Amino acid sequence: MNITWNSFDRRSPDPGRPVGWAPPTVFGLGTVGDAHPTGIGMRAAWTSGRRAFLLIALSAVTGCATLGEKGQSLVPTSFKTRTGPYAVYTNFPIEPDDPAIRSLQSLERDIETTLGIHVNAEEPPVEVYILNDRQAFSHFMMIHYPELPPRRAFFLAKGPQRIVYTFKGERLEEDLRHEATHALLNVAVGDMPLWLDEGLAEYFEGPDNRRGMNAEHLNRLPKDRAAGWKPDLARLESIASVRDMAPRDYRESWAWVHYLLNDSNPNKALLLGYLADLRSAPGAKPLSQRIAVEGKDSGQVMLTHLDRVRSQPLAVLPTSADSTIRFQDMPVEPAKTAAPRPGFFGRIGRFFGF
Repeated sequence: MNITWNSFDRRSPDPGRPVGWAPPTVFGLGTVGDAHPTGIGMRAAWTSGRRAFLLIALSAVTGCATLGEKGQSLVPTSFKTRTGPYAVYTNFPIEPDDPAIRSLQSLERDIETTLGIHVNAEEPPVEVYILNDRQAFSHFMMIHYPELPPRRAFFLAKGPQRIVYTFKGERLEEDLRHEATHALLNVAVGDMPLWLDEGLAEYFEGPDNRRGMNAEHLNRLPKDRAAGWKPDLARLESIASVRDMAPRDYRESWAWVHYLLNDSNPNKALLLGYLADLRSAPGAKPLSQRIAVEGKDSGQVMLTHLDRVRSQPLAVLPTSADSTIRFQDMPVEPAKTAAPRPGFFGRIGRFFGF
């Protein structure tokens, strides 16, 4: 059964594993088990006997879908909050005006205002599961989705079902907006070119008052240019698999989206027209063939736009060790686990001073 998956920051921290690793697929499409919201499904059909044995062993030790002394389910189902096109599930109470809920509501408004895209009320809701913390999320991933690379959040689509998984952490709102962008666009537009799907998700992941600004990308692109990079939309369009996308490609994808949505009304109309065509004809004429700048290289015009944006005060945000960096050059932080309790003989040894 084919599913689509988009994980937040799909660049793998493991150099031995390809970027955006997944079972042999195209754009994250692969033959796997059902993507069920209870987390029971999605066992890879190609899973080896060794991995199956490991999962059985882990289930015996952990109780499979429970965590903690109270046996609380790993998949949050205790509380359900319905807002707009989302159904948000948690194992802790969440108020209607919680920042996480507000971030999803503002994203829906931003996408509708910026792109003119609205998710119809009759569509099945986007299911959003927020686990308690990083440790619970890592445990959940290891048990239910061992074939996916470690990430803070990810999006799954199967037929009419769209699911977002993440956990309650310092960057919850950013992660929700990124993955929910994938989900809403998947509902309203369907399959999109990889570069545009990622470029729009990175554009909308920040707070709505930033108008798509990503200072991290903006301030790194000059270094890319110094290293010989030049924007090439046709090249981006040729990338069909996340495993072939480098960090620089994510930055360039964001840059093209920011340029098209903010540089001029004709450019914005061009992008909106392209999205409209994709809804009715997935094989629509590529955007690179639609962009025409009189006597100028469109890539150079885009760079000029970024230079102009960079000169504005909001763009020049310093990056430091404690700044929010979305994963490009850093591995996912390991979950903090409590020190193991000593066993019976360990306690006896400690009593006698060994």
